[in-house]
Amino acid sequence: MKNVTRLSPFGVCCFVIVAALWLPVAVLYAQPAASPLCSSTQHHQKLAISKSQKQIFDDAQQRLNAWIAAHHTSRADAVEPVYTIPVVVHILEPIGSSLLTDAQVHEGIAELNKAFRNQLAESDGTDTRIQFRLAVRSPRCTPTTGINRIYTNNAAYTSYGVTGPGGAGLPYDQVYPMSYWNNLEYYNVWVVNYMDQAAGMAGYPTGSASPTDGVLIIAPYFTTKLLAHEFGHGMFLGHTFSRGIGEGDLGTVECPLNDNCAAQGDNVCDTEPVNQSSNYLCPGNPNPLNPCNNNAPYGNVLKNYMGYNNFSCQTQFTYDQRVRMRGAIETLRSGLINSKGLDPAVIAQSIPTGTAATLTATGCNGQIQWYDATSGGNHLGSGSSYTTPVLEESKTYYASCLRADCPSDVRVAGLVTVGPGLPVTLVAFGASIWEENQVLLSWATSLEVMHDHFEIESARDAKTFRKIGQVSAPFRLASGVSEYRFTDTPEPPASLVYYRLKQVDQAGDGTAGRYAYSRIVHVRMPDTHGITISPNPAEQRIHVDGVSQNWDVEVIHANGTISQRFKNERYIDSKHLPAGLYVIRVTTGNGYTVSRKIIRK
Repeated sequence: MKNVTRLSPFGVCCFVIVAALWLPVAVLYAQPAASPLCSSTQHHQKLAISKSQKQIFDDAQQRLNAWIAAHHTSRADAVEPVYTIPVVVHILEPIGSSLLTDAQVHEGIAELNKAFRNQLAESDGTDTRIQFRLAVRSPRCTPTTGINRIYTNNAAYTSYGVTGPGGAGLPYDQVYPMSYWNNLEYYNVWVVNYMDQAAGMAGYPTGSASPTDGVLIIAPYFTTKLLAHEFGHGMFLGHTFSRGIGEGDLGTVECPLNDNCAAQGDNVCDTEPVNQSSNYLCPGNPNPLNPCNNNAPYGNVLKNYMGYNNFSCQTQFTYDQRVRMRGAIETLRSGLINSKGLDPAVIAQSIPTGTAATLTATGCNGQIQWYDATSGGNHLGSGSSYTTPVLEESKTYYASCLRADCPSDVRVAGLVTVGPGLPVTLVAFGASIWEENQVLLSWATSLEVMHDHFEIESARDAKTFRKIGQVSAPFRLASGVSEYRFTDTPEPPASLVYYRLKQVDQAGDGTAGRYAYSRIVHVRMPDTHGITISPNPAEQRIHVDGVSQNWDVEVIHANGTISQRFKNERYIDSKHLPAGLYVIRVTTGNGYTVSRKIIRK
């Protein structure tokens, strides 16, 4: 967007929800009937008044932007690890009642993980490969459930909840000191009975220790998609209707600048520019037009967890949001993925009779010790991996993580199953949109014994699968993991395409033998079949038709150099191009790409 008139922040409206429906009786009668859904932006704006705090935030932004720029071209070349973040839930209990049961806490974390891993029944976005677990080790290294109940014995809080200056309840700045675990190793969540400012809020990461870093949320929302929304803020995502990360939110009229999608608006390129009017459209108008995108129909942004639309409409994080969150974890929250709050993870394995397995333990910022029993027993060795002797029957081995800051002998089981199962351990398998209408399938294995090849199968109905390709060798070996890739171009029309792997091992005579199938994954194809690039051959002009949102056009010579680059242009002046073969590449505002070969006479 260019030449956009900005409105005063005082004109910004806020979407509201009726919070009083879920409140205790005392709070119901004592408080206003409505609160904003999320006040993370306002919370940050108050902090940014301090020049020192603003500088800390700006420095964090620069570190993250540098990481994203450095990883932009290489991030899809590897199977990215799953980051597991330790969480502690502090529940501030009113007098005489409890806000959440342990089961409800576990339910909320489970639903949160399904949103982040794209595993809800309605999910149609990107697997962020980020997940959350309740901590099992406290800052004092003692065992914990990750659920910390604070019995406030506070009448003001019981009756009025948490309130701002002049309110009758517990002041916001008194919530956090009641229970805080080091935010460099744990992600804190404070659950309260009521807030007069919002249903939830979270702070952006800065890379520094902060006793207020985490999510503050009203209990009834803990098991809803608002938790995923707030955790998104905690991993440095802004609202989809952001004026700019750290610059406040847009109202229902003002539109974000969009000259540089990576540095304006929500700083994410595959969410189209929107203002707060987008928050009222699902359910609603079946074909709404986006005033911030040349009045083109809205794209997937209406489904995004970082908007305010109805929870039933929220189904996705995008790929660029995944990149931003993972970058925030690596640059600003790296302590969370090396935290003493979690035990190491050991992947179970299946091997044929008469072979050995190599077990690997991850998530230990210390030294791994291996044992053959859950307590006592024999010490088998040290290090991140352990190779078993040749096994004739199934056996369980155990790993413990010894850290300088948290010595512990808690042992985590790793089961080695010996029998007729195939000798391949699949540790990752996913599908994502790649170039044009192509699908990139990526998978990785941690153990291969007598493995022959993978056959890739696809289906439109998740039932009738057919072979579409075969891969015999990994494209990369790293840290004992074999990484594979395969690119598929589904035949049109393709909307939802399902994939599975058929792993085939070697028979005794060296030919293909037994086989087994992986789990099924799916990908939703972009609607790009309506985009045309013509004529071919071309002389004076090249036409681009069928694009209704923001788009970029690149004219690429056969030698790989970019001859011309345009934005939102339907007519390309080609009369000055030297004769030869070119590729015209159109990238839509949602990040989808269509390429056509054109001959310039």
